[in-house]
Amino acid sequence: MENKVSDNVIEKNYRECLKFNEISESGACNFDMATAKAALENLYELYKNGISTGRFTKDKDYVVRCADLVILAEENKDSLFYDAWRIWFRYFVSMGYAGWNELWEVV
Repeated sequence: MENKVSDNVIEKNYRECLKFNEISESGACNFDMATAKAALENLYELYKNGISTGRFTKDKDYVVRCADLVILAEENKDSLFYDAWRIWFRYFVSMGYAGWNELWEVV
């Protein structure tokens, strides 16, 4: 059941992200649900590695810091997920504290 809840949260945010970025589902071939989810997971893995090496510090109030994610994305411009990360970042600016934490807790 836990996985289904996670998928529902990611799917809800994916749909809201499409709306925020004014991307129609039919035009989302470069940002489909599978790519969007994989991009979040990949970015979080980079972030987790940054925490384990002491580069980033996990904040007590946030699951992750957006500034750290932006740094990682810019350092990994050659990643297949770079464009998807940028679409997510544009959406992140619209998110409140609770939505941000909910999304990253399931990633």
